Amino acid sequence: MHIDLSRDPGSVCTVTTGAGRLEGRRTGAAIRFLAIPYAKAPTGKARFRPPEKPEHWAGVRSADSFASVAPQLPDPGFYPGDPDAMPRRPMSEDCLYLNVWTPVSSGPHPVLMWLHGGSQLIGGTSRPVYDGSNFARAGITCVTVGHRLGAFGFLELGTQLGAEYVDSGNCALRDQLVALKWVQDNIASFGGDPNQITLGGESAGGKNVAALMATSAAQRLFHAAIVISGGADTVSSREEAEAVTQRFTEASGVSAAQLIDASVEQILTWQAMLLRSGIRKLPFRPVHGGNLLPQSPLSAIKDGRGASIPLLIGTSRDESVPVVQAMNAEDPWRQDQLSHLDPEALTAVERRLRSAYPELTWRESRLRLLSAEEYGLPSVRLADSHASVGNPTWMYRHDRGSAAGPFAGFSPHVSDLEWVWGHFPGSHKLCEVDDLHATVCSFVKERRASWDPYCVPHRRTALFGNSRRVVEDPSRSIRSLFEDTN
Repeated sequence: MHIDLSRDPGSVCTVTTGAGRLEGRRTGAAIRFLAIPYAKAPTGKARFRPPEKPEHWAGVRSADSFASVAPQLPDPGFYPGDPDAMPRRPMSEDCLYLNVWTPVSSGPHPVLMWLHGGSQLIGGTSRPVYDGSNFARAGITCVTVGHRLGAFGFLELGTQLGAEYVDSGNCALRDQLVALKWVQDNIASFGGDPNQITLGGESAGGKNVAALMATSAAQRLFHAAIVISGGADTVSSREEAEAVTQRFTEASGVSAAQLIDASVEQILTWQAMLLRSGIRKLPFRPVHGGNLLPQSPLSAIKDGRGASIPLLIGTSRDESVPVVQAMNAEDPWRQDQLSHLDPEALTAVERRLRSAYPELTWRESRLRLLSAEEYGLPSVRLADSHASVGNPTWMYRHDRGSAAGPFAGFSPHVSDLEWVWGHFPGSHKLCEVDDLHATVCSFVKERRASWDPYCVPHRRTALFGNSRRVVEDPSRSIRSLFEDTN
């Protein structure tokens, strides 16, 4: 990598990749390259098809501004004015780009490749929290990846359109796999170490990391994993994915073949209709039962067929508080609120919880139940499975309450992201050994955390609040209520 230090800050930096030369910029202690194409645009007849290698370019390509985000509906956030909502950005199907932040010092540096969250429906790398400068300052080369979302990345069309579209339900996962291969082939030019790559993600991104852990094509492309608010349960069988496709075409009133030439706006409109139809929460998911994912990720990991790598897995204590605060006491559970169970099953679990803990309010009960159903218990199951076959595993829970706003005192979904990325909201910052950013940096560099590994039955978990403490099996009581629903 060549750095022109004649202008500092803002020095021009050039890098040669397999597809051509890039010009980025130095910003403080980090060098930043934005909107690097890792695959061709999946447009026209390439829609719903696997990604292809990017075309070469002549001369020097500017890498100084973000690419368009994948097509998506506007994010309303958890409440009006939510600062964590995805900002409005130009969007395009031409969205297969990644960004690199790397230290100014010479490498090789350990690499963190990050998959963003957003329910597989929204999000992008230009969200401010994903600025990788703090990782670069810590001596880590950070890569963030954009990929297809919603129907464009997860609609299974093989039955309707034939062999060329089999496994189109995994287009987004294939995008991420190609990005991993790009990092493996090119990151040394940015000062990164291709032999020390950690794949991380939060929410939908964490669930995609778990799926890639079980994908044979991804083996040896990364060497450690971070799964935050994810787990390995949120996947579809081929039959389930085809049922979602059937409901999509029924909602749209067009055939599967007509989707290839439909406008982006039409597909997003039909996607919104599907989501309003009462379908289960998070209908767009990685699909198992094909060549890419022959079996469910959790089954593959339990069988020892997943990646034998160190894993850091975490959740937030009050993940589902935004959803629960919008409920009324008399409301029954609905299918579109639940990611894994049906309403009847969770109603039965709720009866057990209220009987065992009558002192809880109905809202406190529902917060515990919904946080466990979508995030907590899938994370425990992933940690149990990964650790049980001898893989080093560490678990944490983010317990720090929000300082202000409608969720003050709670630690809701995505509230840990600012801490993980080193932005430290508010004035309070823990000592370095106890903050989440330092923990993630240490894991990326050393492939281990500073507390004892996770194992069954102890299930040691680090709780990050105003201090850090390690406890055994904090999910025991809620897990016992769900045991016959797995």
